[in-house]
Amino acid sequence: MESIKLVLNSIIGEMLPALIGAIVGLIFSVIFDEGLRNFKRKIVRSYKRLFREKNEFKSHLFTIEGTPTTFYVIDGDGQFDFKPENIECRVVHDQVQLPSEIEAIKQEITDRETENELNGLDHKWNGPLYGLAKFRHSRTADKEDMTVLFNFFKTDYFTFLATNLQLNRKLESGKTIGEEYIPYQQLEKVEPILANGFGIGLVVITSDENIILTKRTEISGPRGSEMDISVVEGVHPLLDRHSVNDGPDLFNTAVRGANEELGIIINKDLIKFLGYGIDLDFYQWNMLGYAHVPQTAKEIQDIRSRGTSGKWENTFLVFKNFTAKEVADIIVNGEVWSTGKVALYWTAVRELGKNNIDRALAKTKKK
Repeated sequence: MESIKLVLNSIIGEMLPALIGAIVGLIFSVIFDEGLRNFKRKIVRSYKRLFREKNEFKSHLFTIEGTPTTFYVIDGDGQFDFKPENIECRVVHDQVQLPSEIEAIKQEITDRETENELNGLDHKWNGPLYGLAKFRHSRTADKEDMTVLFNFFKTDYFTFLATNLQLNRKLESGKTIGEEYIPYQQLEKVEPILANGFGIGLVVITSDENIILTKRTEISGPRGSEMDISVVEGVHPLLDRHSVNDGPDLFNTAVRGANEELGIIINKDLIKFLGYGIDLDFYQWNMLGYAHVPQTAKEIQDIRSRGTSGKWENTFLVFKNFTAKEVADIIVNGEVWSTGKVALYWTAVRELGKNNIDRALAKTKKK
């Protein structure tokens, strides 16, 4: 027994230090190996940060295949439309006071256009407009349908020219008008000084499945000589009055715009408003939608050829097949302002299906 005990003590005496050493070695190897791995990861990350391309994401703006537009969506995605009773428009009677520097710009414009008129030259006239004071969007309790309340104030076209078309003009502070007043960090907040000329944009689809684009004339305000969607019209305080209250009816604006620019009378029931937002190029607020009309492309062309009251705004009409592929090509490669591209996209989402237009956009190459 004594000899067995001696043998066991000898074995334990030799193995225990080795076992402890192995455990300690394992612990140190894990610690240092993990440390080496962490050190290696840090070097790789630093290298990637140093040489990677700088990404300045503008995900808050409406983006098409990685390319941001200048349009900011407030509400709507093309899949649902506003019921007429869920769009409420009121008029506030408080006047928006322009800063003195901008008031001086407006006076310059007034003097210039008055002189042009007196000299028998082309001139702009100072028609009434609505500006946006504030808005509130919500949902109905039962079906969660979109609702919106717009509060408008009365303004005029020369104010629009002195503000929205002068965003790059520098003030005494050294900032431009846009830099001074556009709330870039909180675009949902309306800046009434700049929110002049609230309007609607409408994509018209003919009975033979064509969409209408227009070529603007040189004298038709901002974006002269550019391609545009079917109807773009500012809300008029007198011509677009609601039948019940003193505010405007945006459906009346769309009907009037289609009549003036295309020569057709659209039934209000055919108009679907899909959403609204701001185009930051000129800080323009627009409600966007579409309408299926009973006329063919040729019939509309013939009607317009006989004269319309707003024919001076557009040089000619362009008809494109209403397919996902064609709409995607216009959105990606067409020289249409951002608001028009959003209207085309939402119309395609509603009528052709979101998956279809998104797939078509993914396949469309920039020319």
